[in-house]
Amino acid sequence: MRNIVLAAATSVLLVACAPYQPTTATSSVQGPRAVGEIPGLTWNSHTVVYQCQSGTKLQVAYLNMKSGESFAAIHFNGNTSLLQSRQMASGVRYIALDEQNSLRWTTKGDTGFLNFMAADHTAQEQTLLSDCKALS
Repeated sequence: MRNIVLAAATSVLLVACAPYQPTTATSSVQGPRAVGEIPGLTWNSHTVVYQCQSGTKLQVAYLNMKSGESFAAIHFNGNTSLLQSRQMASGVRYIALDEQNSLRWTTKGDTGFLNFMAADHTAQEQTLLSDCKALS
């Protein structure tokens, strides 16, 4: 069952992470404003565009399953990565399912930052994008 959920999540999120095309918000999602929302029977998905301190625009597609699992897909540096949420005391952290491309996306409200952690037990996280704010 988990493989089916991951396959469905990947499909929905890859479509949602298509190149950014400015549109008007169509959702009343709390927190970041969604570029578009795709509802399903057992899930809902929305995409948020962030403007980061470096001037980089980052598009993140979120998929929330009714079972409670949450995923995010991020297209960064020519690669799309699927990440799964981990609750934190304040905010949400998404960690890549692929250890070789181990991105970490951390959000709190309408802000976030993107880190990378190599697949090495001695590695330390490196900040790739900071002070990313959701565009309205």
